[in-house]
Amino acid sequence: MNRESQFRLKEIPKLHPASNTYVEFWREQKRRCIEGYWSAGRWMPGNLYFYVNFWNILLNKSENSKTKSLGKPFLRDLEWEFFYGWVEARGFSGFKYDKKYTADFKYKDTKHPDGLEYIPPRDLLRKFRSGDLGGPLFDNEAKNFMMLGSRGFGKSYSVAGGIIAHEWLFDGLKEYNPDALESLPSTEVVVGAGDAKYSSDILQKVLLGIDNLPGSIEIGDKFYPSPFFKQYMGSWISGKEVVAKYSKKVGGAWRERGSNSKIKHRTFKDNPFAANGTRPAVMVMEEIGMFNNLKLSHESSVECMKNGAYKFGSCMYLGTGGDMEGGGTIDARDMFYDPNTYDLVTFDDEWEDKGNIGYFVPAYRGLNQFKDHEGETKEEAAKEYLRTFRENLRKGKNSRQALDAELQNRPLVPSEVFLTRTGNLFPIGDLQSRLAELEGSNKERNLDYVGDLKVDSETGKIKWEPNPDLTPITDFPLKVDSNEKGCIVIYEMPYEDENGDVPFGMYVSGMDPYDHDKATTTSLGSMFVHNKLTNRVVAEYTGRPETANEYYETARRLLKFYNSRCLYENERKGFFQYLEFKNETYRLLDTPEIIKDVVEHSRVKRGKGMHMTQGLKDYGEELIKMWLLEIYDEEKGLLNLNKLRSIPLLKELIMYNDIGNFDRVISFMMVMYHIQEVKKHRVDKESSISTIYDQEFWNKTLYVNRTKRFI
Repeated sequence: MNRESQFRLKEIPKLHPASNTYVEFWREQKRRCIEGYWSAGRWMPGNLYFYVNFWNILLNKSENSKTKSLGKPFLRDLEWEFFYGWVEARGFSGFKYDKKYTADFKYKDTKHPDGLEYIPPRDLLRKFRSGDLGGPLFDNEAKNFMMLGSRGFGKSYSVAGGIIAHEWLFDGLKEYNPDALESLPSTEVVVGAGDAKYSSDILQKVLLGIDNLPGSIEIGDKFYPSPFFKQYMGSWISGKEVVAKYSKKVGGAWRERGSNSKIKHRTFKDNPFAANGTRPAVMVMEEIGMFNNLKLSHESSVECMKNGAYKFGSCMYLGTGGDMEGGGTIDARDMFYDPNTYDLVTFDDEWEDKGNIGYFVPAYRGLNQFKDHEGETKEEAAKEYLRTFRENLRKGKNSRQALDAELQNRPLVPSEVFLTRTGNLFPIGDLQSRLAELEGSNKERNLDYVGDLKVDSETGKIKWEPNPDLTPITDFPLKVDSNEKGCIVIYEMPYEDENGDVPFGMYVSGMDPYDHDKATTTSLGSMFVHNKLTNRVVAEYTGRPETANEYYETARRLLKFYNSRCLYENERKGFFQYLEFKNETYRLLDTPEIIKDVVEHSRVKRGKGMHMTQGLKDYGEELIKMWLLEIYDEEKGLLNLNKLRSIPLLKELIMYNDIGNFDRVISFMMVMYHIQEVKKHRVDKESSISTIYDQEFWNKTLYVNRTKRFI
């Protein structure tokens, strides 16, 4: 099947506007643009038919073009899949003349009165049929749609022409009736962004296409515009609107004519209520990674697209790899990985097996040089090209920076879309590879221990009890209504000497605590335990149980289990007060002296813990980066980051920025501060350093599996 010849017009004829041929041709084309078009058993959505036949974009005409010029969009697998997805979002429920199948949700579990068999909308849209089954039906409630992917594959043009312009030019019609032209409905489109420059850019693409609609003709001194062109009033700038209307003199008086359909331009920066007062059938939010209030903007706009409890409108969320910043990244990721909560059309994560997600377009599907004559992607060849490109970057100069940029701009898996461009010093590419290792194989994860720490009633010692019913927090950011309680995860049991004791000073802990039982943020308490000899994280406790004291008690037991001391973020005093009540403040490390070297004119008080000011945070980021990139196996080229087994810590490091809550990163930063303190003062404090550095200690057997005593 050659899609180009079956679904594209070979040419748009120059016909006299007064001729019957002109009227017949353009009426048929309008019907196809509204109701879609059947050919060789396949239905093309009206949005797509209009986009590939009547829309113009700026594009490179060939692979070697150095400049862009006006031309028709490509018809590729990308366009087919995207527009099918959008039709599904608009509430597709079947075809007008279909006597065999329905996709109406009402008949998913009950019998259709005409005996039609229920098929999910996604399957019915792609099912090859015989004959022309008429236009689509839209009896299902509308949903939202989120599309994320690499830059440069044409998503903004697709949305500008196939969604925004299509909705406005055809007044939101779902069925074409040329005899009802005097009673045209009107529709409303809202286009917005976190910054007006992004929404202005996509609206410029809309204007470009409208100004270049084909079908215009000049006869003598009279110009006839394209039959699809609309006269309009208003402005395209932010805060304004464009209205499909014009003034016409009728019987000596000026009258307003036109459908009154509107495109409203809104900016959501610091104003999540920008859509209030609108009633859009279609909303478009561009570059969602750049929002500072994406979820709040979503929540504030939902009611604008409803009639009572019925949702008639759909919001299109667009995001680009490499254009993720600050809070928008967190909100976009949260929505993308929790599509049902935000009423998004859901898709299975075929790349990283993370369940339901939004719509993702990997970079290999956007490479035109790897398309066949029908526009289908030669996936293996495209993937191999990108894998080789990445491998060459790893070997080059400034390899980490170049690789990080490549991952961000041309993501192969959904998680790479959310890598931030700024505010992250960490080696994203290496961290991403390590995360993929852990998520792709259960080999290492099966070694993790999940359970409780109990107090032995006879000895008073802390003992370990496995508990498979507990669930550690592995998502970042936290999904709505997800488990916040968390639990202890042990990666390596503590070393015991021949007396069954854990040497004091062998382990150090870092903590970012919390105080309040009623949370107003998504902040969690987090603690890591680190083996100073092996330079490995051996345990983690991250969560937010019902009370702060419950968290503190579990943390206290973890410290005792490893005979560890803890450097904690002391802005919140709850943990200190809890240990003071237990007479165990000796478990807390003193404020590091190196703070005096980091913060100019610092007057460090020799208290417990440290307060993470911006200056100390900046230095702590450098400490983490140095630790992550430190080589521990020259022969295999392994870095310290390859020792990490904490999936959520890796996720936080990958997505780290200056705005979100990164509790594990701060907790891990505390460990790094202590390690640096020990390094800096080892020489002049040799006598006070723990005996774990003596040769006699190294001659001992270093590992006893403590779990054997308690399982």
